[in-house]
Amino acid sequence: MKKHFLLDPEITFLNHGSFGACPKPVFDIYQKWQCKLEERPIEFLGRRAISLLAESREKLAEYLHCCAEDLVYFPNPTTAMNMVVRNLDLQAGDEVLTTDHEYGALDRTWRYFCEKSGAHYVQRHIPLPVTTHADFVDHFWQGVTPKTKIIFLSHITSTTALIFPVTDICKRAREAGILCIVDGAHAPAQIDLDIEDVGADIYVGACHK
Repeated sequence: MKKHFLLDPEITFLNHGSFGACPKPVFDIYQKWQCKLEERPIEFLGRRAISLLAESREKLAEYLHCCAEDLVYFPNPTTAMNMVVRNLDLQAGDEVLTTDHEYGALDRTWRYFCEKSGAHYVQRHIPLPVTTHADFVDHFWQGVTPKTKIIFLSHITSTTALIFPVTDICKRAREAGILCIVDGAHAPAQIDLDIEDVGADIYVGACHK
């Protein structure tokens, strides 16, 4: 696959999660768009950008199997998740249930806002190796209490690359009246993704990983 990238042929690049190396065809197309911007900056940013973003949102929604009106663009998943968390109605004593496999920056986000509100950020230990989806769901769900208001977990974890059975968790959460938020930063284009089928209340993702 290396021939499809601009990577130095002398290195073996493993960290596509942080930034991602851009495939040549994608690189060529986005440079063409940069040139279009430079040709007529005011017209592009002042008039064309909005309609182009709307068009791309329609295409992205089709790819992700969801409604375009439900998609909102953000600079990156961490920024999006911070916007979500700061607008939640967390109260003292509420619990946010998660795992000990989550992205560090988002762990810090949740802890900060939980401390401000008096809520508790509960990290459920996920032992390795994970065996089956059913065992994972049963083990994770043992962390749910009457105080659990929100479930937050990754679709594909950044630390271990495990694919969590988020669809099953979201289904249980919905039946229990618990808000379910999924960090899907690493999922789009790596696995088949049907946002509506996942059933999360909020799903945050990125397209460059």
